[in-house]
Amino acid sequence: MDSIILSLLPLVLLLGLAWAVMHGIRRFSNKRPPAVQSDSARTGVGGWLLLLVLGLMFLGPLMGAGRINTELISAEARYPNLKALEAWNHFKSASWWSFLVVCCLSFYAGWGLAKGRDPSVVKRAKILLWIIGPVASLVMGVLIPLVIYGKIESDPQFFGSFVASIVVAAIWSAYLSKSRRVRLTYGINP
Repeated sequence: MDSIILSLLPLVLLLGLAWAVMHGIRRFSNKRPPAVQSDSARTGVGGWLLLLVLGLMFLGPLMGAGRINTELISAEARYPNLKALEAWNHFKSASWWSFLVVCCLSFYAGWGLAKGRDPSVVKRAKILLWIIGPVASLVMGVLIPLVIYGKIESDPQFFGSFVASIVVAAIWSAYLSKSRRVRLTYGINP
């Protein structure tokens, strides 16, 4: 019984932290009035818009860091001699620095949506969704290996993750273009 409680404790703590961060973002964001005054409860940063802001500012960067770390550790565990190769160390450094740029752009997009109340922050978020999604996927999956190793290995997982990044960017861009909450919050004319 105690082992079950102990194994669930990290999940409970993570969910509590996510709730606290989401609540904090909502309180911070909604101190500013929406661009269009409306009687509708569908204004301000809430609902799907809150999920997008949370994802851009925290969840995406945390999950990405975990994924990259896991992939690098897994490769080093399968091929222990990699650690001694200078090219591998350059690859790891380039990957982490590129990821840091992506995290900063992602946070900037989320911060703009949380803090701003004009259409320009929505336009910027749409552009950054495509940069931190498909463009970053191409840079990290094709450009960095090409520059460091001089060739590209065929990776079946890359194609799937690249297509997934396109789909995610397209869905969130469509949401930002069509959502009533977004139009009212940022003063976008239909």
